[in-house]
Amino acid sequence: MKILKTIIREPLVHFLLLGVTVFGLYSAVNRSPVAADGQVIELGQGELGQLFESFSRTWQRPPTESEFVTLVDSRVKEEVFYREGLKMGLDKDDTLVRRRMQQKMEFLLEPSGEELTPKEGELEAYLAANAGKFRTQDRLAFRQIFFDGKGSSESTVERAKIVLAHLETAAASEETAGDPTLLPERMELSDADVVASIFGKDFVAALKLVPEGEWVGPLNSPFGGHLVYVDEKKDGGTPPLADVREAVRLDWESGRRAQIAARRYDDMKKHYEVRVVWPTGTSASAIKTSGVR
Repeated sequence: MKILKTIIREPLVHFLLLGVTVFGLYSAVNRSPVAADGQVIELGQGELGQLFESFSRTWQRPPTESEFVTLVDSRVKEEVFYREGLKMGLDKDDTLVRRRMQQKMEFLLEPSGEELTPKEGELEAYLAANAGKFRTQDRLAFRQIFFDGKGSSESTVERAKIVLAHLETAAASEETAGDPTLLPERMELSDADVVASIFGKDFVAALKLVPEGEWVGPLNSPFGGHLVYVDEKKDGGTPPLADVREAVRLDWESGRRAQIAARRYDDMKKHYEVRVVWPTGTSASAIKTSGVR
């Protein structure tokens, strides 16, 4: 008895039982004469199953007999209108229809999962050929003591040098030395571009030359002078594949997908002779840059 209840609850059983019932009902209601031109609209078990599954997913229950008949009627109506529209040539001058068809064709040209699976060594070779895309920046961690440039540049430099001398002899504290500022007194290990966005490119260029572990300066920025202490520097470069494998794979896959789609389009285009009637007076350069061959 439990097995029977389990079977009855199966969606496929619902579909088959409903299909038998609806077949009789639909046949009785739709006794249309056979098409004179022999055109047949046939909805097979696969398509009916899709209608059934779609309704069940949407409403979280199987359709009733009348609902299923309505689904079938709607699908038949869609097909009739589609075929009649094609006969009337409605697809030929409708931009939306043409674009939708183009989208479907582009979808069909999509490469398979196997075609988008890199072979052994492909990602390594791709990273080597496109190292610039994945190169990491130089990174810097440092502290700075600020001296505003409101006075003369000489006085700013002199004040900074006095504090620098005191720092070297531990006679001054970096927390209390210098002028008030909203600039960060300490930056943890950060990309050079991030530091440049705060202190300027010239400051970063000079900072890269500063040795680690000692106070030096002053270095100039658009805001004034800075004594700096570099805690850590890390040079940028091409990272090992293990560190950027996913980014490399996604970039490789994007290029591979475009390459395959373009090749398949070119294969289809070979079956056509393309003739473009250019307007009178069109320049040769305009024709050349149009991309039509």
